[in-house]
Amino acid sequence: MTLYHNHYDLAAQKIIADVGKTIIIGVPLALGKPIGLLNALYRLASQDPTLSLTIMTALTLGRPELNTDLEKRFIEPFLDRVLQDYEELLYENARINQQLPANIRVIEFFLSPGKYLKNNYVQQNYISANYTNAVRDLHSYGVNVVAQLVAHSKINPNEYSVSCNSDLFQDAVNQMKKTGAKCAVVAEVNNNLPFMYGEAVIPSETFTDIIDTGEYRTLFSLPHDELSISDHLIGLYTSTLIKDDGCLQVGIGKLSTAVTNALIFRHKNNDLYHELLKKMSIVQKFGDIISAVGETGTFEKGLYASTEMLGDDYMSLYEENILKKQVYDHIGLQTLLNTGQITETVSPQLFSVLLKNHLIHSTLTVMDVDFLVKFGIFQDGIRYENDYILTADGKKISADLNDDAVKNEIMQSCLGTHLKTGKIVHAAFILGSQDLYQKLHDLTFQQAQAFDMTTIDRTNTLIWSRDLLTLQRKNMRFVNSAMMVTLGSVVVSDGLNNLQEVSGIGGQFDFMEMAQALKDSRAIINCRSTRKAKNGLASNIVWEYSNISVPRFLRDIVITEYGIADCRSKTDADIIKAMLNITDSRFQAPLLATAKLHGKIPVDYEIPSEYQNNYPHIVEASIKALQKQGYFQAFPFGTEFTPDEIVLEHALLKLKSESQWQLLRLVVQSLFYFGKDKSYERYLQRMDLLKPRNMKEWIYKKLLKFILKDEVSQH
Repeated sequence: MTLYHNHYDLAAQKIIADVGKTIIIGVPLALGKPIGLLNALYRLASQDPTLSLTIMTALTLGRPELNTDLEKRFIEPFLDRVLQDYEELLYENARINQQLPANIRVIEFFLSPGKYLKNNYVQQNYISANYTNAVRDLHSYGVNVVAQLVAHSKINPNEYSVSCNSDLFQDAVNQMKKTGAKCAVVAEVNNNLPFMYGEAVIPSETFTDIIDTGEYRTLFSLPHDELSISDHLIGLYTSTLIKDDGCLQVGIGKLSTAVTNALIFRHKNNDLYHELLKKMSIVQKFGDIISAVGETGTFEKGLYASTEMLGDDYMSLYEENILKKQVYDHIGLQTLLNTGQITETVSPQLFSVLLKNHLIHSTLTVMDVDFLVKFGIFQDGIRYENDYILTADGKKISADLNDDAVKNEIMQSCLGTHLKTGKIVHAAFILGSQDLYQKLHDLTFQQAQAFDMTTIDRTNTLIWSRDLLTLQRKNMRFVNSAMMVTLGSVVVSDGLNNLQEVSGIGGQFDFMEMAQALKDSRAIINCRSTRKAKNGLASNIVWEYSNISVPRFLRDIVITEYGIADCRSKTDADIIKAMLNITDSRFQAPLLATAKLHGKIPVDYEIPSEYQNNYPHIVEASIKALQKQGYFQAFPFGTEFTPDEIVLEHALLKLKSESQWQLLRLVVQSLFYFGKDKSYERYLQRMDLLKPRNMKEWIYKKLLKFILKDEVSQH
């Protein structure tokens, strides 16, 4: 029997009483963590050393760790505005400081990127696991509590939605119950979550405990990313490989947003898009792969999405009428749609095609009628009874379609207008901005039905139904990011040479593997060609790297801001040539020399002249020109930052990138800068430095004015 609670501490005490004093709790990644319950359990374990608490999860969200006073002055007011009363996880604060009590342990299989590189505790308690293996790996620790944030239905009091995390819930619960040990399945209600459908809808009796305090905290949100010109170029190249009437998966982060922006630009400004491709010689350089793999026209049929994460990018594509292609969970129906034998408009012709292809019998059965009603081919309310079709208005028609008169009467009385139950998105979890959450809230019931939240087995593998998923994922494009790629096309996306974990493999390996298995599918790895390093600029195209996220036998397509490298089914020499063509020209020569040294490329090979001008100032010129016309903006989908905060952010990021000696030099220079406060007043007010209260704040004020002077003079 399900028990209902209105207080977190009392619910936590009850769960411990039921399960025992060893709690191994599995909670979702990202947004779906039941923070109120976790904090209640943490408090109890902190006070009682005989209680053992292990938290199994991934991607813990929280306010960033701020190291300097200037960072705090800038970020904290912004976070207070965006996150409002978001409740921080107590275990996270202790874990960041590596001060977790001895009886509390936190284990994760995916980390907030780059956050824990100097945190020994997190590094030692990380599990390297494919997303699809997460339940297996976590349950090997003996999980006895599964808990999740949920939304409560406003229509049916016995229904809840796991909303933002349908990914692992059902599998986790099933695995736990198989053990036969004492266990608990807990829901924590937060109606700020949008009520999502599909496999996210869970009956109340699934839960042993439901906590609903009636007070719902703000959800954690990600601010919109600021895109560089290099990001936009990578998005532009990627956009040429996405086919209309196809399926799309994009990852998370700036490069995914850049791809989305480029796809919208292609769709809405197609003539200008083609002008840009011509001006940059993109088709001239990479026309072979674009014609073989991609398209550059508008999206008339649109795209369908199968993805781990439903984020802001998909909502932007939906609003621009690009994400509009529907798929159906029926092999026969999807086959007819893929081959063009039927459309989504219901007609006598469609009905005849179903008969011809034996999807229904010449004498209709109860299963036939159920199928026809489910998919909208028959109107709602029509049912089968004793060899007859009964219409909603009481008409009784024979089920024998061999009689032409009967068939005509069914055509006139029973047919619907359009196919039903189509889905434009299958996703496993949701994460994004407050704007995204509100837009999902605002979907009508009919619109929301097309956004189907499902399990990770469905989005990240073909296990769910190989035949159906192959049909639905027509012209599939898996688009993900990497930190580095070797010249031989090994992908490095999750960790460093020293085994320090940056993030996690997530579903990237699964996607690369699926791309090989699905006909007409390709996997695209986006990677910036360079990065800032301690000793200056470094190449992200490298000869070798010990940490391998995706091995080279799964090689496919790699894109940098300099172009496209098609690595599938190619020899090592041809892959190296293609990768050199998209490498920053400041690093081409040493990489080419290394390849020759190891005998992987002919000693007389030279990089073609058209690829020897891979310099930022050359390739960025065309995008800069379009930026003046309002395209390819730094924040193409808006921002939570104010204009003044954007200026401050740029200045502070510049400071953060400086070495200690460079920073000291800037401080000394700033002491001799005497710009008037009036020019900087709004920035100083925002940082609470207009009227310094001590010597430290006086130095901060001088430094801030000095690093802002160029920006202010331009305005």
